[in-house]
Amino acid sequence: MIEIVEIRQLAFEDWAELYRGYADSYDVPITDEQLHRVWVWLGGHEAELRGLAAIKDSKPVGIVHYRRFLRPLAGEVGIFLDDIYVAEDARRHGIGEAMLEAIKDIAETQNCTMIRWITHEDRPDALAFYKKFAQKSRWVTFEMKLDEREKGYERK
Repeated sequence: MIEIVEIRQLAFEDWAELYRGYADSYDVPITDEQLHRVWVWLGGHEAELRGLAAIKDSKPVGIVHYRRFLRPLAGEVGIFLDDIYVAEDARRHGIGEAMLEAIKDIAETQNCTMIRWITHEDRPDALAFYKKFAQKSRWVTFEMKLDEREKGYERK
């Protein structure tokens, strides 16, 4: 059975292990300082970032970070998934689907009209999985880098 819980029900170390796995999957270095900053954000006091975790057999195996966003042209609110990750050894067991369903429930409860996320184009497994639940947008993402540290690698 898969249990979906608020992310702050996890111990910091359990969440950090999963988030490091997520960062590693994109070949993005992450420091302890960054981990602690995101953990504080997930506490909800300084940022709107929220999170859920998937537990299977009493072990945390997945995380999803999300936040609400305004859609001015539509006059509506949506949910943006910043990060969704399932540990490699736990994939293909319904965990990603359970987390997306939980986010969908939250979106519906909060009267949001859409859930949006991005992934890297070189992730065929992720793309195939996401196509089961959503359709690819026609919008193209642009980024304006403001920090020299961003120039050596792509950060999601």
